[in-house]
Amino acid sequence: MKKLLLLIICVLCFSCSEKYSPAIETVLKQAGDNRSELEKVLKHYGKKPVDSLKFRAAEFLIANMPDKYSVEYNVPFESLMAFLERMKGVESQRAVDRAYGSMEPVTREDVKYITGDYLIRNIELAFKVWEEQPWGKDVPFDVFCEEILPYRVANEPLENWREKVLASFAVLNSSFKDQPGITVVEACLQTNSQLPDFRLSTDIPDMNYSMFMTVRTGMCDEMTALALFTMRALGIPVSKDYTMKWIGQNVGHAWNSVYAGPGKRVSFMGTDANPERIDMFRSMPVCKVYRLTFAKQNSINADEADIPPSLRDRYMKDVTHEYFTPDTLFPGRGGCKAEIPLKYWPSKNTGYAYIAAKGQDTWNIAAWGEIGRETVNFGTAGKNIIYLPLYYADNILTPAHYPFMLDSDGSIRIFEPDTCNYRQFRATEIFPSSGYNFVSRMVNGVFEGANRSDFSDAKVLHTVIKMDGARFHSTKIRSSEPYRYVRYLSPAHGYGNVAEIVFYNDKGEKLGGAPFGSPCQNSMACDMAFDGDILTFYDAAEASGSYAGLDLGEPQTIAEIRYHPRIEDSFIYEGYMYDLFYWEGMDWQLFEQQTAADNSLDVRIPANGMYYLKNATTGKPGKWFTLDENGKQIWLKGY
Repeated sequence: MKKLLLLIICVLCFSCSEKYSPAIETVLKQAGDNRSELEKVLKHYGKKPVDSLKFRAAEFLIANMPDKYSVEYNVPFESLMAFLERMKGVESQRAVDRAYGSMEPVTREDVKYITGDYLIRNIELAFKVWEEQPWGKDVPFDVFCEEILPYRVANEPLENWREKVLASFAVLNSSFKDQPGITVVEACLQTNSQLPDFRLSTDIPDMNYSMFMTVRTGMCDEMTALALFTMRALGIPVSKDYTMKWIGQNVGHAWNSVYAGPGKRVSFMGTDANPERIDMFRSMPVCKVYRLTFAKQNSINADEADIPPSLRDRYMKDVTHEYFTPDTLFPGRGGCKAEIPLKYWPSKNTGYAYIAAKGQDTWNIAAWGEIGRETVNFGTAGKNIIYLPLYYADNILTPAHYPFMLDSDGSIRIFEPDTCNYRQFRATEIFPSSGYNFVSRMVNGVFEGANRSDFSDAKVLHTVIKMDGARFHSTKIRSSEPYRYVRYLSPAHGYGNVAEIVFYNDKGEKLGGAPFGSPCQNSMACDMAFDGDILTFYDAAEASGSYAGLDLGEPQTIAEIRYHPRIEDSFIYEGYMYDLFYWEGMDWQLFEQQTAADNSLDVRIPANGMYYLKNATTGKPGKWFTLDENGKQIWLKGY
């Protein structure tokens, strides 16, 4: 009886020791036949109290293992890379496919394929560098778990990358021990300086450490990944941070940041820009910055159909607030709390609203916020950026309010047109001009006539002494000598710039001919000076001595020359038709179409709105603007 009781007690104790948290039990069930491999890790670290922290690390990795997998190919890696390289622009893709073999990817879920020994080895090496590096004592456990411990970076084939890094960078790793006062940022800089330069290339599969060091090819995602492999193996806590889309563009960017103490990060570009060289990013406006995490984030608690695709990644963490401080990536640009009232309410209330920032010909969803009683809070967001608040349900976008801007002082301006209050304004531009004086490039230019095609017998018909505006200038020619060839010879540093040239005979008739001239740049050939459009212009490849002319076919008397300097297409021009738009609902609405009688437009528009003008004749869109209290155009930034 006593033996039976003892046996029951032993069984109960063993059962208790094998009971895991609900999160771990869920993963073990998903593992199926691979459950024993995961349990092997838990049992390995569950035996001794001294391994309690490693047991917690094992729980962290296993609990966050679902959704993680390897993408592999059943061909040698060099064949895969050669295949991808040759597929770019190749005409016979089928022939390339036959030559290289099947390139179908194979997906292997970590929970079903990873081995216990692999995880144990990963944990041991991660703890070793954490405990041995001089800065390790300043890295808290939660940072260690996210930025040193993870066994993978993306969906790369798994390998013993930690051992390879430690072997390859043994000298550097040893030098850290000889620098007891070295900071983690200094270690990051020294490591990044030894990483290889990358050849920029797109369409690269997820690669492991060995693959990166072999091909040294990729874009920002690949550059950050190599930095993650190398630095984490050396005990340097590093993350991958990114913005989904730059403002005004449909592409984003990724970079690295290193943990530098509580509440402090230092950003850098893996393999390229060290922590002291981050100025390269400061010119780009940023709405939101996210961090790729190993642990699943409890962000949006809604059905996937009610979450915009760009925000469905459960491993993205909003870290925008870390970046708008004086000593990080975007010093001086600043961010502030973006909380706005709700004007419209959704037909299906998912509990969330979203903001989009202007991309290239589209709006890009950038962030989410929980709906309150009357407002929605999107957290910290970049200033001087125009946002559009939206709802998203059943894969459909609907407006939550009019566009708004976070101004430099942190105030929020909502562009809701007041159709009961109209403003009068005079428009002279459709977008701000560069301020460069292209008109002056014709000063000291010369018009010549000749009867030899090489202009060896050239006579000066007119010299441009001054230019007093972006308009047609006209000069009468006194010479009665006929010429077959006529041209405009640009002055020094004039680049041949002229928008229009018209030659008239003594009967007042416009003369035509075959254009000729010096080589051009940007497809702005000499015939642009004779196409009847003042918004196109001749732009020569050489700064000085360039020319544009006409072969008249036979000698003609030149009685008058009219010429128009190069101008920017940002201004209002006489005779051109312009469309005025204002924002209403989810899109721009055409308010008025008007043909310019001179170099301006007089317009009456609903107050407090957001507007833009388009040159309807040429199709050139303008920049968004609003009006100040005096009816003056104020150009809007941040899109």
